[in-house]
Amino acid sequence: MLVVSQSILVTGLPVDLETLRLLEAISRSGSLGRAATSVGISQQAASSRITGAERRLGRTLLVRSRAGSALTEHGLLVCEWGRPLLEAATTFERSLHTLMTGASDALLVAASQTVSEALMPRWMTAAADRVRVRLESGNSDWVVDEVRSGRAHLGFTETPDEADGLATTVLGVDELLVVVSPRHAWASKSEPVTAADLASTPLVSRESGSGTRRTLELALGIDPALMAEPAAQLSSTGAIRAAIAGGVGPGVISSLLVEDDLRAGRLVTVPAAVDLRRPFRAVWSAGLSAGAQDLLAVIAASQHSPDSSPR
Repeated sequence: MLVVSQSILVTGLPVDLETLRLLEAISRSGSLGRAATSVGISQQAASSRITGAERRLGRTLLVRSRAGSALTEHGLLVCEWGRPLLEAATTFERSLHTLMTGASDALLVAASQTVSEALMPRWMTAAADRVRVRLESGNSDWVVDEVRSGRAHLGFTETPDEADGLATTVLGVDELLVVVSPRHAWASKSEPVTAADLASTPLVSRESGSGTRRTLELALGIDPALMAEPAAQLSSTGAIRAAIAGGVGPGVISSLLVEDDLRAGRLVTVPAAVDLRRPFRAVWSAGLSAGAQDLLAVIAASQHSPDSSPR
């Protein structure tokens, strides 16, 4: 059990928001240097920040190797526990920006995590001269709730399920991959893993309500209650990738999110005898605003580019 001394709590949290952002960046990139660049500090400063947090916690958060940097089990836990804080801080910062700039005409977009991480950045860049987007991220069920409630003007999901009562259009198809650590027994498996293999194996999994988890459940064709208990249930894509690479268990994740890990050899794909494809959808209620129409037009145009279309 992780115990934090009272003296640390009096003087401040042992892991602050900036260190949490750095840990999240490391879990996504698998590199301390790239993570440092993404949060706008030097690698030396990043290393010092991690070392300081480790000293205050009394736990090792990061391991370094020739292949890159990876979070330890304690690092994954800190990253996962801190994610709601990061999301709240981001929402607060955006709200303050709206208050200061009067950007009330921004298009409010709710997107599932794969779309947010792999597709929205280039879509927003391509549409920057036509529409200002304010993006929030969650799982597919959350996206549907945000659109239904009117808190979001436009949503993007990654689930096979239709959103009852909402207008929708399919934007593309994504393929989920079964991936493992190179040290896992499945890494050298010559035969595809079956639905029974996946159902009976503790997996590193997303939470209930995510499109990734729902796609897997439908593909296996069994009652989710009959599946093995997850080896870990995490809501952060970066934490999931790090947990799989660390050997916690196999996982099922979008091909769009593991390209760097596969190239670097941190993860290995395992052939699967089940169809793990799922649609990306745009969802909205009532009529589309001019900004939403502009964004969807940019996305539709981008589908003609092989480098920017979902697989």
